[in-house]
Amino acid sequence: MRTLETALWITNLAIVIGCVMLSRKRRRPVSFCSWAAALSAALSIAQIFTEGYRWQMLPVYAASLAAGGMALYHAGTSRKKTRNAASDMSDNPRPRLRGFKRLMIALVLCLYAILSAALPSLLPVFTFAEPQGTYKVGTTTLMLEDKRREEPATEDRADRRRLMIQIWYPAEAGTGSGKAPYIEHLPIVLEGLRQSISMPPFLLSQLKYVQPYAMQDAEVSRDQERYPVLLFSHGLSGFRNQNTFQVTELASRGYIVVGIDHAYDAAAVVFPDRTAMLKLGNLSGFDAYEEKSRLWVEDAKFVLDELERMSGPAASGFLSGRLDMDKIGMFGHSFGGATAAQMLLADSRVKAALNMDGTLYGQPVPEGGFGKPYMQMNAELSIDRAVFEQSLDRAMASSGRSREDYEQFWAESVERRSRAESGEAHTIIFAHANHMSFTDFYLFSPLLPPKGAEPRQMHSSINALSAAFFDQYVKGDPGASVEKTALSLPGLIRP
Repeated sequence: MRTLETALWITNLAIVIGCVMLSRKRRRPVSFCSWAAALSAALSIAQIFTEGYRWQMLPVYAASLAAGGMALYHAGTSRKKTRNAASDMSDNPRPRLRGFKRLMIALVLCLYAILSAALPSLLPVFTFAEPQGTYKVGTTTLMLEDKRREEPATEDRADRRRLMIQIWYPAEAGTGSGKAPYIEHLPIVLEGLRQSISMPPFLLSQLKYVQPYAMQDAEVSRDQERYPVLLFSHGLSGFRNQNTFQVTELASRGYIVVGIDHAYDAAAVVFPDRTAMLKLGNLSGFDAYEEKSRLWVEDAKFVLDELERMSGPAASGFLSGRLDMDKIGMFGHSFGGATAAQMLLADSRVKAALNMDGTLYGQPVPEGGFGKPYMQMNAELSIDRAVFEQSLDRAMASSGRSREDYEQFWAESVERRSRAESGEAHTIIFAHANHMSFTDFYLFSPLLPPKGAEPRQMHSSINALSAAFFDQYVKGDPGASVEKTALSLPGLIRP
């Protein structure tokens, strides 16, 4: 819970207990309840106006109303004449009834304490770890349109392929228009996530209060003339902000990071004049994903073309002359990780690629590997044969595909991954982790992460390895070493 949420919860719990205890002792708690109600109301107003209302706090807000009701009740009863002592004694309930009443009150108080704390704690307004680099981080969003390509997801042949990109970059301290939102157009993106992960949007509505360490539209840092460039590609049905923990860290370390929203394959992409909602269709097997892989590779190449134009001598934007287009890397999660790997083969501008738990769809990996620096991060549960076997019956039932199809897919995945590990490649396996451990997703609730894979510790390790990899192979820093960094981190399995 946030600071004022915690203060309000503690205050209201103390008030409810105090009023109940005073009532049991047959005292007139008028003054206590009045002051308590005023304090609770003031804290509620301060919390709502400072931190923002969210439905998970409704039991706590209800206690504030209850405190006010108790104050009014005791104020009314204090005006009545008191009964004499004999009358009080005669009206006292029997000891057994008093004991039952006390038990019920105690149970209600315990239930309130648990429920009112559980909801905001299990669906928290989480905070990101502060980036460890030397730079402040700025961010901005741009729309790009590729006039050479049709949009394959729509029926209108006049539609051109459009993308939204978000750029995170080293920023001048004290500039910008304020803290950037975590996810722009959050309600629309949450509606897209409802389609992809069947999670009702109201369960994640508190994400509107999450604030990354990034300033909106800040000036690019003047510490260096140009900064190396990294492209980021999300997973199928993901979105460009899904790895905010990672992109802000890399930007703080001196990279200009460009996140691509792949329209109609992302949860939702909001353009100025329309929204591209998720349209994945029926995809299964390497052949089915081949066309999708080519589309994403062309997206990434087009973004690089546009970045070259923005940074060129004829450009006048905020990135003019600030991008080091001789030092380019790419990273991604899931299908985006496979796209990053494919870019090693498809575009000579990309010097190194990091694939986070992505099956290597697209052009088959050459026998000797990619021929460029490549790092494969995998979750232990994603490549565990036993886990694959356990999920097979459920997968066949939901997809209608045969066991033979899945066995062929598994064998091809293993073969491609083995080839990718050849040459100048690094392989890192995270113990106890699963596919979504490489994203922000497990910060959304402590109920989500797999046992043994603490998300903040894993994010810290991912950031350390990502920085070491790109420092070594994109920046050319002689002091950077993936191998040395990996040896210093917990929870890794070396193949």
